[in-house]
Amino acid sequence: MKFTEREMTVAVEAVAARSFEALPRLLRSRAGGTSWDTLSKGDRYPLLAAAGDLVLPALTALPERPTVGAPPAFSDEEYEAAAEEALRQRADRNEPGAWDATAERKRRKAVAAGAAVLRIAVAAMPVRQDPDALIVPDHL
Repeated sequence: MKFTEREMTVAVEAVAARSFEALPRLLRSRAGGTSWDTLSKGDRYPLLAAAGDLVLPALTALPERPTVGAPPAFSDEEYEAAAEEALRQRADRNEPGAWDATAERKRRKAVAAGAAVLRIAVAAMPVRQDPDALIVPDHL
C-alpha cells in the first residue's frame, strides 16, 4: 500500500516508542532514559532505525485500500500476509531459501509478532486526507 511520508513516520515512531516502553527498566536506563520522552534524538535513532527496518517493508506489503476520513483498516489475514511477506524478503536477503527451511512453529510465531507490530503501526497513523482535495489551513 502507498502511505504518505508522515503516516510512515508516525507508524515507525509509535513502534519504536512502544518497544522501548516494553523494555525492562534497567535496559531503558542504559539506553539513555526511563521513558521515550526523556530520550535524546541521538538515543532514539537506533530504536527508530530498527523499527523502520521492521515496519516499512510490511507496510508496503499491505493491500491497497484507499480510505479517506479514517485510518486504514485491514483484516487479521491481511496483517499476517503482509508480515509474512516482509519476513520472507528479509530472510531471502540474508540467506536465500532460509525462510522455507524455518521450522513451522518458529515461522508462525515470527509472523504473529510481525502482524502485532504492524497493527500498532497502522493504529497510530493519522486520519487520511483526500489527496485530490486541496485544503489550505486558515492561518495561511
